[in-house]
Parts: sequence; structure tokens; C-alpha cells
Amino acid sequence: MTIARITADGVSAGVGAARVQIPAWGRWWADIDALTPIELAAGAPVALELADVVLRGTVVSGGTHAGRAAYRIIAGAGAWSRTVPARAYRDGSGVQRSTVIADVAAAVGEPIDGAPAGRVGEHYARTEGPASRVLHELAPRAWYVDRDGVTRFGVRPAVEYVGTAPRVDVRPAAGCVELAVAELGPFVPGVVVDGRAPAVDVEYLLTSSRLSVRVFAGATMSRDLEAFALLLDALDPRRAYRGAFDFRVVTQDGHTLNLQPVRASAGLPDLERVPVRLAPGVRAKHFLGSLVTVVFLDADPSRPCVITGDDAGAPGWMPIELELGDGVTLGVARLGDTVVAGPYAGTITSASARIKAGA
Repeated sequence: MTIARITADGVSAGVGAARVQIPAWGRWWADIDALTPIELAAGAPVALELADVVLRGTVVSGGTHAGRAAYRIIAGAGAWSRTVPARAYRDGSGVQRSTVIADVAAAVGEPIDGAPAGRVGEHYARTEGPASRVLHELAPRAWYVDRDGVTRFGVRPAVEYVGTAPRVDVRPAAGCVELAVAELGPFVPGVVVDGRAPAVDVEYLLTSSRLSVRVFAGATMSRDLEAFALLLDALDPRRAYRGAFDFRVVTQDGHTLNLQPVRASAGLPDLERVPVRLAPGVRAKHFLGSLVTVVFLDADPSRPCVITGDDAGAPGWMPIELELGDGVTLGVARLGDTVVAGPYAGTITSASARIKAGA
């Protein structure tokens, strides 16, 4: 007989039915029916024992009725959905991902292990919102709450299942294999069954007659998340164009630029003859190889434009020439240069000097 029970604060109850879904990344959740009316409050930490594994999570909802109890449980402390306040980070050598993740984990009380290394740049602005947003930003599709309730990072490894559990249902079109098992230990996302692709979803099913596990493979992410992503694409097909993107200047064609995306992960192609919108009345001859910021006006893929250049002091941030108004072209002023702009004239004596009115 399969061992199945739930324990909270030293009090246990047998479990008659359970369904546990474990995605490749993110949090697992479970629905259970207890055999006795154990009282558990929302937010209570629990241990769900199924055969040879123990899943540690937190009660989300449920209660007792007619001598039994039913509860929904979420992985870990159930706190990644809690709201955290906005916070700014700055480090001249680059803000460390692990610092930001450790801070937000401590703020909501979620245990973590092995936060990813690497830096995100000199600044990182954490917005107010769910704590999980930080994980999606800094470890996209590379974090998961393990069965022990600890959040870990990286992609789950692919491991071949070598056991002999009987296959009770095989649905190739759905990428699903169901096995009747006595142990659940080998079955987590990444498991490879019968030479198929690594699993992206694993589901434990306990009924009065048996314990089984369903292994879903063949997709690139959890089936539920994949369906949700398709729904978002259908409802908002232009959401991919709502950001600002780094591009590199390849060549200049008149007053337009031919550009190459800095990051392939942005999913954008090279762009030709992109118009430039600097300050009113200003045009520039750009250094080849310098960085510019591109936006798509009104999230319209047919309306890319350059709105600014690179950070001050970065290589190539200064243009070769500036054109003020209609046909007035000037080289970039250096220390000691005399500047004439319409009725104004002056000599650059320091990096912060201003142009003063001429006589």
C-alpha cells in the first residue's frame, strides 16, 4: 500500500487522493484529499509524503467537510507571489544577480540555493510587484522550487529512467506516457522515458486504486505556460515591440542608419535606413560601431526609430559631426574650440562650459 499522508505542526492525516503537478520551471502545486478532517489554515507549512518522496509546501486554500478535508498546496513558502517594494541597486562594477535575488528571497521568506552568478550592469531597478518577477527577469526559465521547498537555479538535467514500471497509457500525440509506480524519486522534469525528449511536466496521481506518474515531453516549456504564451501572442501580437532595444550602427545612409541588434535574444533582425529622432533641429554623423537606442513607435513594427545614443563616456558616444538647423554643420567641440551657433558664440574651456551670447 502506498504511504500517503500530510503533516503540519506535528499533526498528520492520511491522504486518499492527490494530484501533484511539477513544471520544468516555476513552482509545483498539489491538490489533496485527506481521509480525516485535519484543520489547516491558509499559509500553514506542510509536508506531503507520497511513497518515497516528501514535498514541502504551503497551504493556499481548502478546509474540512463531511468528515474529510481537501487542500491546495503550493511549493516552498508560497511567497514568490507576494508583493515587494521598489528598490534601486547600483554598483560601479556591475550589480550582481545573486545580490538582487538573495534580497528579494529574504524579503518574502523563500529559501534559495545557488543563485546565478553574473552581473546585470551598473544599475538595476527592482519594480514594485510580485517577488517572482525578479526571478523571471534575472533567471528566465531557469528557476524552480524543488520538492524540498527550496528554490534552485539552472535548467534541470536530463536523466534517463531505467526502471521497469509498467506503461499503463501511452499517447504519442500528446507526448504523454503514464506509468504505474511504487516510487516517485526518479520522476522530475528532465526525466527521459523510452528515449523520448526530456520531460517538461511531471504529474503524480494518487487514487484509491494506484499511484501513477504522467510524463509529458516534446514541448519547449510547461504545457500550461506554452498555452498561456500562445494566448498572449493572440491577444497582444505587438507586445514584442513595446521595449527599447540596443542596436549597433553598421553604416549611415544620409540621415538614416543601418543597424544590427546587440543581443540576439531580442529576436529582432538587422534594420535598414532607420530614421533618427534626436533633439529638435539636430542631426548627427554617427561613429560606426557606436550603440543607439531603438524603439518602435506605438509598438508598430513598421515604425522603428533611433531616439538616443550610448552612455556618456562610452566608446563612440560622441558623434563625428552635429548639424544644427538647416544646413549648419559643425564638428564636435573640444577643449579650446570656439563654438558658433546662430547668434551665440563662445570658447570651450572645460568639460562643463556653456556657450555664451556673442557681441
